[in-house]
Amino acid sequence: MAVRSRIQTTIALVFSVLVFVTALVMGLLSYNFTEEAVHRTSRDYTAQLIGQVQTSIDTYITHMEYIAEVVHVNEQVQRYFRDPPGDPPRDEESRARITAFLDSILRTRDDVSLILLAGDDGRIVTHDPALRINETVAVEEQEWYRRAMRSAKWTVVSPPHVQNIVDREYRWVITPSRTINDLETGEVRGVMLVDLNFSVINELLSRVSFGRRGCLFIVDADGRIVYHPRQELIYSDIEREYIDRVLDSTYGSFIVDDERGERIYMVRTSSKTRWRTVGVDFSADLVRNRETIRRYYVWWSFLFLVAAVFVSIAISHQLSKPIMRLRASMQAVEQGNFDISVDVRSTNEIGDLARDFSIMIAQIKELMRRNAEEQELKRKSELLALQNQITPHFLYNTLDSVIWMAEAKQHANVVRTVSALARLLRLSISRGDELITIRDEIEHITSYLTIQKIRYRDKLDFAIDVDEDVLDLRIPKVILQPLVENAIYYGIKNKEDGGCIRVTGAFDHDDVVLSVQDDGVGMSGERMAGLLVTASQPAEPRRARVGVTNVHERIRLYFGDGYGLAYRANNGSGTIVDVRLPVVTDTFRGTSGGDE
Repeated sequence: MAVRSRIQTTIALVFSVLVFVTALVMGLLSYNFTEEAVHRTSRDYTAQLIGQVQTSIDTYITHMEYIAEVVHVNEQVQRYFRDPPGDPPRDEESRARITAFLDSILRTRDDVSLILLAGDDGRIVTHDPALRINETVAVEEQEWYRRAMRSAKWTVVSPPHVQNIVDREYRWVITPSRTINDLETGEVRGVMLVDLNFSVINELLSRVSFGRRGCLFIVDADGRIVYHPRQELIYSDIEREYIDRVLDSTYGSFIVDDERGERIYMVRTSSKTRWRTVGVDFSADLVRNRETIRRYYVWWSFLFLVAAVFVSIAISHQLSKPIMRLRASMQAVEQGNFDISVDVRSTNEIGDLARDFSIMIAQIKELMRRNAEEQELKRKSELLALQNQITPHFLYNTLDSVIWMAEAKQHANVVRTVSALARLLRLSISRGDELITIRDEIEHITSYLTIQKIRYRDKLDFAIDVDEDVLDLRIPKVILQPLVENAIYYGIKNKEDGGCIRVTGAFDHDDVVLSVQDDGVGMSGERMAGLLVTASQPAEPRRARVGVTNVHERIRLYFGDGYGLAYRANNGSGTIVDVRLPVVTDTFRGTSGGDE
């Protein structure tokens, strides 16, 4: 009963917390959604307003471009700047006609303060013959002149600046300018400018407002302020704007939060002037009653909590009964009883949990059965390895060699062969441990190669080169002999002038690699791969395949799929087989779970 009360209390408490948290989260989300809706509406309105302002400015610039184009294609202008200075009366007459033409254009536009044509030969024509050019100002050094020359025949717009090319006149203007090109040859003959009074744009932008503290400002492509309602404060570093972030944003918005408060910057870029029009809204001006809304949602969350406590108590009582039955079944499994049936018939999640538990028990039983089969397979593999360590055929050949060496009175070879055979048999069958040191394995393979070298005389030679650092590490026994045997019978034996077998061993990163290398006849990549297939796939002679496959599977059974054998060519002559093993210094628990 004490346990049931604890479960019911926990469920009631959890449900109450979940309901409260849910209500609180929903309240916060609703508040954030409301605030976001206001922000989104404000952003949409700001975007529309910025678009209208930008369209108006672009319209002014387009009109200036139209005026520049009309002047550019005028026949008098083309003739005047195409022909070099000649007859002064005729030049003066042409100049007067162009001046009259420019003056007629200027009379229709109150927002244009100056139309000026500057030829590449130094001649200058304006809309008013009474205007005097400032002699201290080099026309070709003016920014509007250089930018027009760089852009060839396209109109460029210079940012707001003081135009001082006319003597004793200093006007704050925006200057669209373009080159005067010969309509027949396209050759540049000069540059024209049309000064737009900045007061027109200033008047347009000064009427735009964004809340109590928001504003609209414009910067050019280089980050220079074209217009700002508090431009004096910006230049004096009393206020600052995030010009770098504005330049990084071609079309979009970003939020900043500093000592002036949280603000939303909406940025739009003109495709004509590349100016960025920026609208700034203060978040506090958008949602003025946010604290009242927050308190409203908090109180509702508290009421949901009170209701949740009563509801959760009733629900927890219904849920605790099947949970207790399920817990009793789990306790039975803890005691080793896997033949139980969970008596829970609920149709809710508890019932699903009980069914999943029953499935888990069945899977555990299946895993236990498969584990027992794998253990049996491992023992059979070990037995097969021991059976293939010293074949009767090898013993027969070795003893036969001893007989003929004795008959030939080669007593030294008899002693060497019998001693090597004795050491080979001792290391193969006298120890029960499956894992032996690399030192013992090297001694075993040295004895084996000694016997084979005596048998094959000058046709076989061998070398052992294993690092001292790896000799005391432990590996499965008799893993090198089948590899050396393959190298002799399928590599060197078929080579007329014989060959050499080299056994090496060293660390390779976090593993140990033993290699058997021969310089025999070699084998194809398909044949190398066939050595490691299962016995049901007869790719190689059975003797070679069984021995190599047995070594490969034994290593994988002990240490996992990341270890085993790998065949590769020996630089076009012979074969190398690498045996990759983990670093084992003492008793090892294999992947199958048995202690070795």
